[in-house]
Amino acid sequence: MTTAATAVGGSAPDYTATADDATDEMYVEAETLAEQDALINSSGGDSASDTRYFRASVHYCLLSDLENTVLRTVCDEGTETIATGIDCPDDAFALAGLFAVTLGTNGSESAPRLISEGTCVTAADLEAEAERAFQSMPVEPAQIHLEIERDWAIVNFGIHPRTDETDQVMDTALLGVPVQIRAYPAEFTWDAGDDTAPITTDHPGGRWDSADAINLPYPEPGTFTASLTTTWHGQFRITGTPTWTDIDGELTTTDSTDPIEVHDAEVRLTG
Repeated sequence: MTTAATAVGGSAPDYTATADDATDEMYVEAETLAEQDALINSSGGDSASDTRYFRASVHYCLLSDLENTVLRTVCDEGTETIATGIDCPDDAFALAGLFAVTLGTNGSESAPRLISEGTCVTAADLEAEAERAFQSMPVEPAQIHLEIERDWAIVNFGIHPRTDETDQVMDTALLGVPVQIRAYPAEFTWDAGDDTAPITTDHPGGRWDSADAINLPYPEPGTFTASLTTTWHGQFRITGTPTWTDIDGELTTTDSTDPIEVHDAEVRLTG
């Protein structure tokens, strides 16, 4: 059986190696995706001899001489390809195999050695990484919009704020797998900035005459700054797959208005 490799994101050089070659080089065994990803990220350096880890698709070829195992970009002429890459379900990602080569002092490379044949990665394999990535996701605060954009209000009439209910999506990679992480607004807390209790809703507010209108009445005159704290929940999916998976935890963002002068209303009789 022949093993051939094509590098992810580009073509690989022609490598040749035997499966049972004796070697003095020690390669780290990495069983988990996190361990494998750490090896790839730590490859390189300025040492005289170092080991480089990389991913490449694994192809199996049928040879006339089954005693030889060869790692190449293509099967040798006259051989038959019996397997190419990994066949994964629609909701999984085919993660290419992990290989290692040792870099010599003269710039040479050893024959590549297969560390892991690759695997079908599902969302369940990435949940812990997705949670960590979500906690550091740069989420833009939901912005406060006033019914009438002005820097003053009347006692007991107050202001009617609202915001936009827009998801935010970040494209990234987790353990070598391309994913999308989505933050969506789940709860809104409106604080008038005075002594009244904040109002919490599961909707972003609406026009002053709608059922979803938010009213911050300001019962006393003064200068106040209203704020909106938005609680975001998270989901992720492997890029190109249809199913979003919930992420444990939440994020919060805050936006505020400019100072608002709240005035008493004066009643005057006119003829």
